Amino acid sequence: RYHDETSHSPRPRSRHQVVRAFWPMDPANRPSPFKRYRDLEREPLPTGLDPPDGAPTALEVLSGHRPPIRSAALDPAVLARLLYYSGGVTRYAQEGQRRSWFRASASAGNLHPLELYAACGAVSGLDTGLYHFDPGSFALARVRPIDVRAHLAHAVGDPALAGTAVVIVITGIPWRTTWKYAERGWRHVFWDAGSLLANLLAVAAAHGVPAHLVFGFIDGEVSHILGIDGTTECAVAVVAVGEPADERGTTAEPAEPSELDELRLQVEPLSPDPLEFPLVTDAQHATDLDAADALASWREACATAHGRWIGTAAPETLDVPLHGELRDPMATLILRRGSTRLMARRTVPPVDLSWVLSAATRPVPADAIPAGHTLLTHELAIHGVEGHAPGLYEWVAGTLGRRREGAETEVRDLATYLCLGQPLGGDSAYTVFESADLDAILDTLGPRGYRAAHLEAGIVNGRLLLAAHALGQGAT
Repeated sequence: RYHDETSHSPRPRSRHQVVRAFWPMDPANRPSPFKRYRDLEREPLPTGLDPPDGAPTALEVLSGHRPPIRSAALDPAVLARLLYYSGGVTRYAQEGQRRSWFRASASAGNLHPLELYAACGAVSGLDTGLYHFDPGSFALARVRPIDVRAHLAHAVGDPALAGTAVVIVITGIPWRTTWKYAERGWRHVFWDAGSLLANLLAVAAAHGVPAHLVFGFIDGEVSHILGIDGTTECAVAVVAVGEPADERGTTAEPAEPSELDELRLQVEPLSPDPLEFPLVTDAQHATDLDAADALASWREACATAHGRWIGTAAPETLDVPLHGELRDPMATLILRRGSTRLMARRTVPPVDLSWVLSAATRPVPADAIPAGHTLLTHELAIHGVEGHAPGLYEWVAGTLGRRREGAETEVRDLATYLCLGQPLGGDSAYTVFESADLDAILDTLGPRGYRAAHLEAGIVNGRLLLAAHALGQGAT
């Protein structure tokens, strides 16, 4: 019901689910871009954010080449880079009396509905505890002064998580994006999270630090650990970063989150009158995993071979394109990346299609996606790529297959129409549409699969942005 109610259609549709008195983008009710705790001291993060000497180039990282792991434990400098280049404020613009902040990862409408928390145990120089990342002041606020990794391990159903150096939890605040997009904004929470995760995975890889994504967890337990309500702010993804800190390889036993006291921390209001959309709340809770048996069923479903097989044609590493003048490290690329606002109708060489797609669709290290598989199909409208006639294509297992040829103007007009009349959709050399067979995904993974498909689509699109800019192209 949520998917149908929030799908765009060429025909006018009733919007009876929209909250009464909802005024899209009401400036007087605009949500704050930052979550701020009252009465919590903030510990500044290290500001030396330049990439270390000898860091691999962005082209190497996106091709799957990564340096050897330097250390089993993270330090504050590496953690600071992970947080900054995924969810940090990279610049701001002053518009009259109002300031607009821009972040490291892309977000529809520059609304950034995400928050990051870090459960630290083996980070040298930081006290053990659960921290909230405040990108506005580039600092950490400690919300729990104890090690909660074992509790997160219980919520995730994976004992190994208790010994991971850092566990990062990404949460979403729907009101930040429904303020503009109404109910459809719930989709943006997961797309934007995927874009953020694409950056985080890339920065971790550039440092030789392993990272694994977890999309399945007991939502109520994670909410209790973080001190959020699971509705106005909800957990989206868990990221295990680093090798186990204990050199002997032993880890603590998972601990019941119910052992933790309920957090009663004061938070500054998000806006004067935050609105809750019933359809979003229904969809959020319909895709929750509410108990250990639901999580066990999810784990069992994830272990089965499902989705499309990409393993044989999607190697772990790709040949690095020979763009000698583009040797930026990943951190520099992320700062240089931005959403292109105007594209020239020019052709691009074939490598600017094949390598970008190969880099973007490399396997995602997530529990919901078996190794060598994907939940997605990658549909393309090609307008200006040398050696490829204009038309509609599909990228499958590293191979581009043409589905229908057409005149260039016809294909450009169609892509523009599919992008709601936005010229960028047709001015580009090619436009990629991430799609998924929802019936097949829901049959295998249940309602939670809806979130997983959106998250993978966000990661692929985040990688597309990085890969295109790494070749000196534009993308949005």
